[in-house]
Amino acid sequence: MYVRLKEAFPQYHVLAQVAFSALITSHNLKIRNQFNRKVTDFVLLNESLQVLVIIELDDPTHLYKVEEDKFRDYMLHEAGYRVLRYTEIPSVRQLHKDID
Repeated sequence: MYVRLKEAFPQYHVLAQVAFSALITSHNLKIRNQFNRKVTDFVLLNESLQVLVIIELDDPTHLYKVEEDKFRDYMLHEAGYRVLRYTEIPSVRQLHKDID
């Protein structure tokens, strides 16, 4: 997926396995504990290092984690991030369609 993202968007930065704590913060310990050990698969940054989109690549085990994934997406959306989920590596064309 990293290679496909670089192929589709060579002008952007692709980060893999980014901790939620690098993207979200809270002074409330209870809230912080909800995302403290979570990691997102990929983050696409523009030339100014601003987050364009967060990408999750769901393997078959995610069929059993639907509620957990919804909560993860909710936290990221509440923090102002756009999240895309794929069950397989998308084509360059699909990435452009979804992200541009």
